[in-house]
Amino acid sequence: MNQTLARERFEVLVVDNASRDDTAAVARRGGATVVAERIPNRARARNRGAAAARSELFAFTDVDCVPDATWLEALLSCAPTAPLLAGPVRVTTADPPNAVERFESLWRFSQEAWVEQGWAATANLCVHRHAFESVGGLDPSYRHIAEDADFCIRAGRAGLRLAYCAHAAVSHHAEERVAPLLRRAFFHGWSSSQALRRIGVGHEAWREPLPLLRGGRAMAQIGLSPTMLEPAEWRKMRRLARLTYGARVAGSIWATFHRAG
Repeated sequence: MNQTLARERFEVLVVDNASRDDTAAVARRGGATVVAERIPNRARARNRGAAAARSELFAFTDVDCVPDATWLEALLSCAPTAPLLAGPVRVTTADPPNAVERFESLWRFSQEAWVEQGWAATANLCVHRHAFESVGGLDPSYRHIAEDADFCIRAGRAGLRLAYCAHAAVSHHAEERVAPLLRRAFFHGWSSSQALRRIGVGHEAWREPLPLLRGGRAMAQIGLSPTMLEPAEWRKMRRLARLTYGARVAGSIWATFHRAG
């Protein structure tokens, strides 16, 4: 990992979470320390990495993210301000982007706004060791996603502040096809319902079906309004918003049926 921070000041840990490809071998060739977590689970993987780390500061990101060269240096400069730090996740697209990519770039990874709500994505999250351990790490009960929101909210309730570090950025490419977009929305619906049961914060989309019928309501759910787009583009994005909200409704129904919690 190319960073402006001196190489002797950080270690790179890659958690091989039951991968079926050459992830571990590629990471080792790149100079990373590879540890294994054989049960596929995002929380377990991050907890395993934290347990193997030697540092007093953990910087989490994902395999599909590319940190800026100044990422670690920026996080280090922000570290004294709060026990938890979140940086921006820039959504990148092809040139020109297709409709799915444009939809993703409008709203996905709104880290700064999420921090104001008390949580952030672990795609770009920095945590002091003492804070991570005092909260008990991430909760592996989450089968899909939302373990990061759960962690941040529990930390906040324990008096551990989450702050935004604006210059510590990573990039993440947008989805390009509808199927992966809907799959992730389904898991959002499931996990948000699960979080509601576990920590009292979340959303059961099936209880609010109107956005399925009215695209404007679906757009408002993700913070978008008609004034933000040209009319033709608004109509295209509105259709995608209804589709993704429908997937969330399906996920929340499935979670309720299985009593996910």
